[in-house]
Amino acid sequence: MKAYAIENYGGPEALKEMEFPKPEVRDNDVLIEIENTGISPYDTNVREGSESSGDRIDYPMPFILGWDVSGFVREVGKNVTKVQVGDPVVATQDQDRHGGYAEYIAVDQRLVFKKPETLSFEEGATLGINGITVYQGLVEEAGISQGDRIMIHGGAGGIGIVAIQLAKSKGAYVYTSASPHNHDFLYELGADEVIDYNTTDFSEVLSDLDIILDTRGGETLEKSFDVLRENGHLVALQGIDLDKAKARNVQGHLIITDLREDYFEKVVELFGNGTIKVHFDTIYPLSEVHQAHKHIDEGHGRGKLVLKNKA
Repeated sequence: MKAYAIENYGGPEALKEMEFPKPEVRDNDVLIEIENTGISPYDTNVREGSESSGDRIDYPMPFILGWDVSGFVREVGKNVTKVQVGDPVVATQDQDRHGGYAEYIAVDQRLVFKKPETLSFEEGATLGINGITVYQGLVEEAGISQGDRIMIHGGAGGIGIVAIQLAKSKGAYVYTSASPHNHDFLYELGADEVIDYNTTDFSEVLSDLDIILDTRGGETLEKSFDVLRENGHLVALQGIDLDKAKARNVQGHLIITDLREDYFEKVVELFGNGTIKVHFDTIYPLSEVHQAHKHIDEGHGRGKLVLKNKA
């Protein structure tokens, strides 16, 4: 089968068109003929050789990228009970297995769910990594609830778009940050107040927050300590000094995405029933995966990008 893979870490040019055998189907695997693959900054971090968590996986080279997919079931392992051949499905791949920049992918059944009828295949390819990360961070770790005041840094990114909607569904009051051309969009998503990070320092206008979701690290993370209430939750995706958080009377949470079946099931439910709406920036044919990666590297995209795997 045709696929795009890396043999070495690097820029978008590191992605090479290659031929691979159709994936082996293990006893718990589902073989999916891929319709669409979602791309997020996680993909580009892996391509460059550094994941957002700071932990490195030794990927078997050459390695096919792409973790979130949609498509049709073409074969199932002997232990598979969740889906049948022919079912339209959404899936997310274990992080150390070959991914979705290809014609086929084999995924453990725990990370495969029937595609909600309310979602297109393009939409279905955007759910997994971002949805699970946000659900894990805000619901399981920070315990977001009615009346919480939350700041979501980078509201127009793939994580931010999901987080704003999930926080609003839980009854929170949502602050977020973005450049001006995204403000109307974020208000439509449900944000209560949007801060222009070009002109306003969030740490000078906010205080006593219950939760902050930080997608940026660095100075933004440091300033976030100062605007949380005592025992507030700082949910960090780019790394956090947990000892420092404790010394500052803040509950720090370093989110390394846990691809649990129950988390993903809840995410599929939230998207399927419309609690969270899907938003993606651009659809690229698989043959233009280099352009898609350049798009993400340039930053300021709105949501995820999607690959169309079939010509």
